[in-house]
Amino acid sequence: MSLVTVPGKIRLCGTHAVLVMAEGNLHQAVCIAGDALPSSTGDMIQGLIERLDLYEGIADRKFVDGELAYDGRVWITSSDIDPLPPQNRL
Repeated sequence: MSLVTVPGKIRLCGTHAVLVMAEGNLHQAVCIAGDALPSSTGDMIQGLIERLDLYEGIADRKFVDGELAYDGRVWITSSDIDPLPPQNRL
C-alpha cells in the first residue's frame, strides 16, 4: 500500500499546505513548503488536488525511506519536485 491523502484533509497554513495522508490505519502529516506549492493564480487547493499524485508519490517515498522531520512530519520542498538544476541533468 501507499500513502494517500485523506479526502477533505488538505489545508493551507500560512506559507505552506498540510495534508493528512493514510496507509491503512496509519496516518501521516505531510507539509508542502511554499516553494513547492503550485504557482497558479487560481484556487490553491484546486492546484494541489491537480498535482496530488506527484505530492503523494514524493511523500510515500520519503516516508518509506524514513525521511521524517524532527516533529515526525514529512516535508516536501521544491528540491523534492525538481531535485537537480537543468545543467546537472543527464
